[in-house]
Amino acid sequence: MSLVVPDESYHESFVAAVREFHEEGESLDVRLADVAEPAAFRDWLEHLRWAGLVGAAASVRDRTPHRIYWWVQDGRFLGRARLNLRLTPELAEFGGHIGYEIRPTARGRGHATALLRAVLTTAQDAGLDRALLTCAPDNLASRRVIERNGGVPDGTSQAGRLRYWCPTS
Repeated sequence: MSLVVPDESYHESFVAAVREFHEEGESLDVRLADVAEPAAFRDWLEHLRWAGLVGAAASVRDRTPHRIYWWVQDGRFLGRARLNLRLTPELAEFGGHIGYEIRPTARGRGHATALLRAVLTTAQDAGLDRALLTCAPDNLASRRVIERNGGVPDGTSQAGRLRYWCPTS
């Protein structure tokens, strides 16, 4: 498994994952129509790169420079992570420095734990000594992933999210 920058070579696998997320009732914030065709996927990837550089995103809370990474194995997209390079007040309440998702058919196999570990290393390379992560109180799987990566509880945000600080080294 490896952490990679989003790339056209994962088009088919990414589209299949988007379908899985949608079948589970999860949006992944990606419309299938925006990525289904190779040319549209290339355009979407370019927007993804541009948005990360300038901190542009659909929601105000996410307007900060960020990096997107994909977790892949044998050419198959398994999940993704977003590393926010700085916190906004909104991200301190909901989202934190790092968010991650694993496609439904790859869950329960340790991918989220490994993905977060890899992104924490990348966060250290980006100059962060520690990273804030937030999760819903009832999301036991995410809580375990964060705690397995050294997450130290730091109360609950005003948005009702559990806050954790994870070391990046």
